[in-house]
Amino acid sequence: MPQFRMLRELQPLPQPGARPIAVGATPWRRLGAAMADPQFVAVAAFCAIGLLITMNVILRFPDFGATLAQFQQFP
Repeated sequence: MPQFRMLRELQPLPQPGARPIAVGATPWRRLGAAMADPQFVAVAAFCAIGLLITMNVILRFPDFGATLAQFQQFP
């Protein structure tokens, strides 16, 4: 097995502006990026509108389930 000789020299320090320092993607940053996506905003708005319409119908017709059960009794 060949033996490599050891160099005891200091490595040169990188220049401060040579390359950008990449910040690791944390879960909070990924969540923020996902929530800023225009498609996510559109889907969330569509779901929120559907939820509001559903809640409006449920509160306007509280006995709708009983009415349907009454209609199902008749053949």
